[in-house]
Amino acid sequence: MEPSIHLAPRAEENGYAVMVAQLLRQGLDERPAKKSTLAKMHGRVTLVVTDLGLTVTMVFEGGRVVVHDGFAGIPDVTVRAPAEWHTKMSLVELEPRLGLPDPRGAVTKEVLEASKRGEIQMHGMWSSLPLVLRMTKILSVA
Repeated sequence: MEPSIHLAPRAEENGYAVMVAQLLRQGLDERPAKKSTLAKMHGRVTLVVTDLGLTVTMVFEGGRVVVHDGFAGIPDVTVRAPAEWHTKMSLVELEPRLGLPDPRGAVTKEVLEASKRGEIQMHGMWSSLPLVLRMTKILSVA
């Protein structure tokens, strides 16, 4: 099944939702190996940009993603952070063999420290760890 990324009704009015959908499409176009990761994803991830008052929810359905404006249903994972940290999270270095975040990477270390300080909050991360790791892989520009 070929992956598909769609904007939900009204989501095209949210510039952040449009940007997230474009980032997903671009990542899949530039790195076709990410398609197999996307095919394994099921669940809802909500991104809250605290300093800009923007929220989007991505609904993953095994290769299909619908990006919504605001909250859509009950998210499995919610990431709350200022815009700067959402951008940095897409720059997290990935370990080449497994595609997991590389704990030795400079950006990965910055993100972990921001999480410890509470600047980045991830709710539901431990109960949905496979979803979080796959999301990191498909949203990473690395």
